[in-house]
Amino acid sequence: ADMVATLRSSVGKMNDLLQRLAPHSQARVHNIEPQLLRPILTAAVSAKRRDREINLLGDTNVSTLADATALEQAIAHLLQNALDASSGEPVTVRVANEGNNVAIAITDKGVGMDGDFVRNRLFEPFASTKPGGFGIGAFEARSLVTAMGGRLNVDSRLGRGTTFTILLPSAEAAGEPIRKRA
Repeated sequence: ADMVATLRSSVGKMNDLLQRLAPHSQARVHNIEPQLLRPILTAAVSAKRRDREINLLGDTNVSTLADATALEQAIAHLLQNALDASSGEPVTVRVANEGNNVAIAITDKGVGMDGDFVRNRLFEPFASTKPGGFGIGAFEARSLVTAMGGRLNVDSRLGRGTTFTILLPSAEAAGEPIRKRA
């Protein structure tokens, strides 16, 4: 009977996962509005920083058009991937303005991935370089970013590490008034 219970719980987990992967998972992106990046990045980083170094670089006082919760989730997924890929090495989060976009680059000095994996497997819902991992992080992050009208780019070198870059429209470039706190 234990076997059946285990199977049931696995099937339950798979169903939850598939629910999350379904196209309507974009329903979790609710309000896209001008967001100051600093609090979102700080929250995502401090949640993952427990005993590993995560460096936050660049000007985080920029604003982007995003759903704050969804963006924080996407960053958290990518940070977790970066931490998993690189044991002990610091992970870097760098913010930059790129034309009308804000770029958030998450870089690890981990094992890296070859071009074939990046092209064909990385964004598959069940692809993973981790034994036993579903590797849902990259897929989920890309779904959230795309739902917000952004892009997720990846640059990886075997043995050197990986950079995931989230590109979102800059709120300033869109001419959206940002309510600055006095």
